[in-house]
Amino acid sequence: MTTVLEGSNTERVRLLLRALGQRDDGTVLELVDPAIELVPLVVRAGLVPEPYRGINGVRAYLEDTEAAEIERGFVMGRLRAIRETVVVFGHLCQDGTVARTPAIWVWRLRRGLATHGAVVGDESALRGKALAGSGSAAALHPVARPALWLELPAVAESVGQARHAVRIWADNLTVTSRERTTIMLAVSEAATNAVRHAYPHGMAPGGFRVRAEVDGGRLLVTLEDDGVGLDARPTATGLGLGLPLLGQLASAVQLVSAPERERGSDVRMWFALESLTRRPDPRART
Repeated sequence: MTTVLEGSNTERVRLLLRALGQRDDGTVLELVDPAIELVPLVVRAGLVPEPYRGINGVRAYLEDTEAAEIERGFVMGRLRAIRETVVVFGHLCQDGTVARTPAIWVWRLRRGLATHGAVVGDESALRGKALAGSGSAAALHPVARPALWLELPAVAESVGQARHAVRIWADNLTVTSRERTTIMLAVSEAATNAVRHAYPHGMAPGGFRVRAEVDGGRLLVTLEDDGVGLDARPTATGLGLGLPLLGQLASAVQLVSAPERERGSDVRMWFALESLTRRPDPRART
């Protein structure tokens, strides 16, 4: 067991995930805050009714072989950190196979300890496995569909990473190919706008936050930054091409800046999805 007393948040998350994969559960427990909330894939898929909370909750998760085994197979790729958030892009290897599915971990830390950890990945395999084992959907808890939340630095590379994260999360809503293309283009435009215009030359570099959630039967994607705000941004360097396009892509768009916000801006985009609006077939049986 290894005890880490200092180091960056990125180093701590890297060590935490490495310890999880190596079954060094003592180190995992040392690196989490007593008030941690953990949302692994079994929670998102509805196999467990609520997040694991506190040290005892994390201990219960680690002792549940079927639950923890999923994330023990996480293969780390790129880590991105800003302020107290660390986003880890990678893949999940399940059931001892070489097949990989894209996934991300989003961690928030306080004083070097993890206060929140959430996995975003493909939930369908887990739900299918549970249904096959029980023969009834009653074995699954209602899926609350926890929102996607992450923060990324306002640099060009983050545009593709924001798009990748939203795609992984949204694919669990069973989006169509056309819907996926529309959502990805809109996320790209909004993220590019934040990267190019939120923090002009001479201003301290910052980041932007991405949130995806189900809102009133529609998908709501919000990109938020703490930059100069929409009114202070130039219109001659591409802003005029990006934001108006969002109105053509999304079913509704709301832009929030000064005076509603003291600084920065929100770009909120709603998308109507077939999977969220279709009515269940009354002939279906579970």
